[in-house]
Amino acid sequence: SNGINAEYGYSANIEATMSEGKQVQMQAYTDAIEEEKAAVASLSASSDIFDIKRELAALEVEAEYRRRIKQVSVEVKKRLDYQVELENTKKAFIRDHIIGWLESEVIASITPEQEEANINQCIASLGMLAQ
Repeated sequence: SNGINAEYGYSANIEATMSEGKQVQMQAYTDAIEEEKAAVASLSASSDIFDIKRELAALEVEAEYRRRIKQVSVEVKKRLDYQVELENTKKAFIRDHIIGWLESEVIASITPEQEEANINQCIASLGMLAQ
C-alpha cells in the first residue's frame, strides 16, 4: 500500500510538473500571439501615420509654392510699376523740353518791329473798347 501511494505520489508529481510546463508553454504561446496582434495593429497605425505625414509634407510643399508664386507676383508688379513710372517721367521730360524749346524759338523769332506793332495793335484795341 505504501509503495502504491509512493508511486502514485511520484506519478502525480510528474503529471503536475508536465501540466505546469504545458501551462507555461501555452501561456508563452498566448503571449506571443497577443504580441503579434499588437505588432500588426501597430504596423497598421504606423501606415496611417506615414500617410498623414506624407499628406502634411505635400501640404507644406503646396503652401511654400503658393508663397513663392505670390512673392514673384509682387516682385513682377514692382518692376512693371517702375517701368511705367520711368516711361511717364521720360514723356514728361520730353514734353517740358519741347515746350521750353518752342517758347524760346517763338520769343527769338519776334523782331522788335513785330513787338512794337503788336503793342500798338493792343493799344488800339483798348482804345476801341474804351469808346
